[in-house]
Amino acid sequence: MSTQPRALAASFLKDLLKHRKKLDSLSQNADFLNLDSRDRRLVVELVYGVLRNLRLLDHYLGKLSRTPLKKLDESVLWVLRLALYEIEFLRIPDHAAVHEAVGLCRKIGKTSAAGFVNAVLRSFLRESPTLPEGRSARALAVRFSHPEWLVKRYLARYGVDQTEQLLRRNNEPPIPTLWVNIFKTDLQSLCRQLEEEQISYQVYPQLPNCITVRSAGFTQNRAYREGLCFFMDVASQEVAYLTEVKNHRMLADLCCAPGGKAFLLASQKGKDAKMSCCDFSLPRLMEARKRAKFLQVPGLNFINADLRLTPPFRQPFDFVLVDVPCSGLGTLRSNPDIRWKIREKDLSRFHSTQVALLQNGFSVLRRGGVLTYSTCSTEPEENESVIEEFLAEEPRAFLAGDFHRTFPESHPGDCFFAARIRHEGS
Repeated sequence: MSTQPRALAASFLKDLLKHRKKLDSLSQNADFLNLDSRDRRLVVELVYGVLRNLRLLDHYLGKLSRTPLKKLDESVLWVLRLALYEIEFLRIPDHAAVHEAVGLCRKIGKTSAAGFVNAVLRSFLRESPTLPEGRSARALAVRFSHPEWLVKRYLARYGVDQTEQLLRRNNEPPIPTLWVNIFKTDLQSLCRQLEEEQISYQVYPQLPNCITVRSAGFTQNRAYREGLCFFMDVASQEVAYLTEVKNHRMLADLCCAPGGKAFLLASQKGKDAKMSCCDFSLPRLMEARKRAKFLQVPGLNFINADLRLTPPFRQPFDFVLVDVPCSGLGTLRSNPDIRWKIREKDLSRFHSTQVALLQNGFSVLRRGGVLTYSTCSTEPEENESVIEEFLAEEPRAFLAGDFHRTFPESHPGDCFFAARIRHEGS
């Protein structure tokens, strides 16, 4: 047992929500990388676990602490949250979790709070507070640790049973799905390599070159480090296969970073087809270009452009993907911090940007061409409402088929939405 990974987890969580840092920055944290593999796994478990259960943990603390949580020292509050998570969810002995929390107070310079932390945790061990019963928005928000405004929305659209199913799904760890990089290997070869290394895998038959691998630290595996595969959620992969592109000669991914969908589209296009990959963020675009080079994805032309403005293209495209920036509320399994960062009022801001991106994406589509619009959001403002507003204003655009959703029904991937739009005007 060691306070070092706990100190790192507490510090990271504090900065994550206070300064709105990105959750995936943990993997580049110097202190994190200096830990051994066992302690790194503990940090990841604590960070993701506490974020998935933050409302629940605060409900317990609110019942146990005589001091309102808003008046507690912020660092001490994170120590309590971490310790409660360990006691409630991990196989760490209760006395050890309390001991580590008291030690952590001293390590971070909060020795005066050690007695308070000890008392709160031992009170929890004697008799944990009850949870709100029933199926109201508040009760569900506490028990499943979601913002109440989001639970109210789910209830209004899906009813209680599907809402509970979706809340449970949001709290589960994501299924570790890989796309096999056919530019460097093939599905059969990679599977043989995994078998030789006695790594458990399962082919996902509904999609090409897709497998799930359950192996701790797989990013350190030789196949991963050599770019023979990369992690990509199965629902995200599905979006890249919604439109048949092998006969199209001019393709574009207009919000391409970090590049995954563009790479899958490139694997389907004809040899002579050209594909433009755009993003308004130059650093993210350069990172996508770097990934493409490492993965040996051919035939991609990277362009730094803000597609909220007039697109910088002269020739029209046969196919356009507009995978718009969004709230990310469909990825709460992989990004549990989003539920505490996004506010309901943010949805209108995303909506305005998404409509502009869709309009400009359609403006560079040739007659007869197809555009795929997609988000990783569950909310109508970013999905159906964007499409409906656009179609009402653009007489040359027609919906091709039904909306594609991977929610609220059970699905192995995240919650994605997509719509296919055909240009049928003059």
